[in-house]
Amino acid sequence: MSLVSPTLRGVAAMIAAMLLFITNDMMLKLATQHMPVGEVLGARSLVATLFVLGLLAATGELRHALAAFKPKVIARSSLDSATTFLYVIALAVLPISTTTTIYMAAPLITTALAVPLLGEKVGLKRAIAIAIGFSGAVIVAHPDPATFSLFAILPLIAATCGSLRDIVTRGIGANVPGGVVVLSSTVALGVTGAGFALWEPWSVPTLAGSALVVGTGATFALGNLLLVYAFRHAPVQVVSPLRYVMVPVALIYGYFIFGHVPDSWATIGTILVVGAGLYSIQQEAARGRKAERDAKALKAAEADQILPVMPPLPSPIPAAAGSAVAARLSPPANDDAPRAAPKGGKGGAPQPAAITRECPHS
Repeated sequence: MSLVSPTLRGVAAMIAAMLLFITNDMMLKLATQHMPVGEVLGARSLVATLFVLGLLAATGELRHALAAFKPKVIARSSLDSATTFLYVIALAVLPISTTTTIYMAAPLITTALAVPLLGEKVGLKRAIAIAIGFSGAVIVAHPDPATFSLFAILPLIAATCGSLRDIVTRGIGANVPGGVVVLSSTVALGVTGAGFALWEPWSVPTLAGSALVVGTGATFALGNLLLVYAFRHAPVQVVSPLRYVMVPVALIYGYFIFGHVPDSWATIGTILVVGAGLYSIQQEAARGRKAERDAKALKAAEADQILPVMPPLPSPIPAAAGSAVAARLSPPANDDAPRAAPKGGKGGAPQPAAITRECPHS
């Protein structure tokens, strides 16, 4: 791996993270067939918490665990719990490809929410991409009253919560390790799942259900680890579009494991959501590159103003007199040769010695 560039390692880590996340979703959907949703999420969070604690202990970041109780970290964890909880409920009743595709509108929602919450500007092209992406999500949700399910709204609400979570994440300082943020999310989700489980009938986990829960905890923890690695070793504009790797894999899982075949409307909606999302990410990357170029140009301009240009040194000989002096002075053929007697007899005024070097300012 040392011979591979950091960007390629980041790309590989991002693809692996997306494969782990969609595999996690697939196992969650299977686990909800054996156990109630609250019980599944609570048990998975417990397993994920143990994985994350082991990771923090191995990396020496366990001493920062108290940072999980900072207000912004708690706010992010609450939004993450709502995102996961709503998504898993939808996953339990909807096809995995439908749930995944609708949730993929999250980057578009983040762009839209950044206008009122962060004061960012969205151009006409990006606004059109957002509208197209939302249209695709609506098409995938099947708004036909005869086939529409209220559960189809849940992935869209989950995507909105996820977008708010990502915006809040920007305000968390770099001094808080990523593992601590993940630990806070797993604990908050565990508390949410346990609270919801109080309203559900508990069931004794089967061997298959227990194995699925352990698998979801492991894939969730490893996926987050690889996700952090990807964004630390590769440019954001390179790895962000790879989120959509989940969509075709979700279609494969849906067909081979759950026997679901998307109809033509779902296919069209999927194309619109993925296309609009990729375009929005590309526009965001172009904006970032332009801002970076402008910042470098501004820095260079400021440096030019700070370093003044030195004016040329004034000549010790005036320009008008320089030519006259130069005309009267001529270098001797030999510095050691005796000098000629001055003209005008013995009483004449002595003439100045010849200049042997060129004057730099003449």
